[in-house]
Amino acid sequence: MIPRVGPGGASFQGAGLYYLHDKDALTSERVAFTHTLNTHTDSPDRSLKVMAWTAMHQSELKQAAGVVATGRKLEKPVYTYSLAWAQDETPSREEMVTAAQDSLKALGMEDQQAVLVAHNDTQHPHIHVILNRVHPENGKAASTSKDHLKLSKWAEGYERGQGKIRVQARVNHNARREKGQFVKNENITREEYDWVKQHRSLDPNDIREARSARQTKEAAELKQTFTRRQNRLEAALRREYARPRAKLDKAIGATEERIGKKGLFRSLVRKLTGAEKRDQRSLESLKTSRERIEARMDERRDELKQGYARDWEKMERRHAAERMRDERLIERKRTEGSRGRAGEVARKSFRVRAGADTAGLVPAPSDRNRAARALDKVAKKADSDGGEKRREVSEDRIDRAKRRAEGAKRSRNRPRNKDRGNGFERD
Repeated sequence: MIPRVGPGGASFQGAGLYYLHDKDALTSERVAFTHTLNTHTDSPDRSLKVMAWTAMHQSELKQAAGVVATGRKLEKPVYTYSLAWAQDETPSREEMVTAAQDSLKALGMEDQQAVLVAHNDTQHPHIHVILNRVHPENGKAASTSKDHLKLSKWAEGYERGQGKIRVQARVNHNARREKGQFVKNENITREEYDWVKQHRSLDPNDIREARSARQTKEAAELKQTFTRRQNRLEAALRREYARPRAKLDKAIGATEERIGKKGLFRSLVRKLTGAEKRDQRSLESLKTSRERIEARMDERRDELKQGYARDWEKMERRHAAERMRDERLIERKRTEGSRGRAGEVARKSFRVRAGADTAGLVPAPSDRNRAARALDKVAKKADSDGGEKRREVSEDRIDRAKRRAEGAKRSRNRPRNKDRGNGFERD
């Protein structure tokens, strides 16, 4: 279970367009199912409208509930996060909804209005939570303080309840946090984790080339996305402001034409009747209206450009973190490789065929040869004594010592790991 908090927002309509539809499309094939909470309707679209109404009437709700309206108005009432299961897990709809409700309880937001949206466009099952921070009864804004830590602890408890810990690093981090240590997890996406898992066995240069190609592709895709959004914005601006601006241009042209007509008698009459002054005021008003329209259009264009600049900066920071992560992976592989080579040299030197715990109990071949020679010497001495101080040494004992000595000689030239199938392992 991996919870991930998304960026906050101000538009429930925008959240619905993204989560309830396919990416950059109005189709909804990736939506597996939806579920609503505390909105008194099963329709996700109507629920989002209800949530927007609640956020817009935050002050009225506070006044009706007798809550003191202190502080500034909440600018970003949209709060989103997701819950993702592993690829080999197949949670049912009821299990996913129950998990989302339990996570809301862990955040202290079980009474908030929310829409749950499950997607099927990835290999791992996941569900998104679109939540209204404004309480539907008292208008108070839900606190998001330490939401990442709360979800992390909840996810650990969820995995313990399932009987299998899948993210051991999270358990270690939470244990360190309980001791008062500051721990910040390196939060990577599922896609990035799969990429690292797929490429970590490659050579360092291959890893760097693959990373560079991936980042170049992401940069190109971000530019294409900005171009598409820019084209859609220009089309929307033409639909909204083309007619009003054309009318203003026509009215401005007609007024300037009346003011610019020559003629001494006509000019004198217009001044006496006040028509000249009225046309001047009308011309200024029309030009102001046109400037306001152009200012609104420029404001929306600048907003799009600023969003693109933020996305580009965020992408560059992520790319820098990814390259640093790759270098740490390469360095860890290098150090592990050197330790592996040192261990191989040690194994060849000591010729240990069993585990580390049993290696100390097995006598070395040299000790076996020495024991066999000592027994043979004792037997020969006993035969030469002819009965004086005769020391009894059985023939079986001598034969066993010789067989052990011969076995030690053969084991020196035995191929590596030959006895692995018989329960032995080189350490």
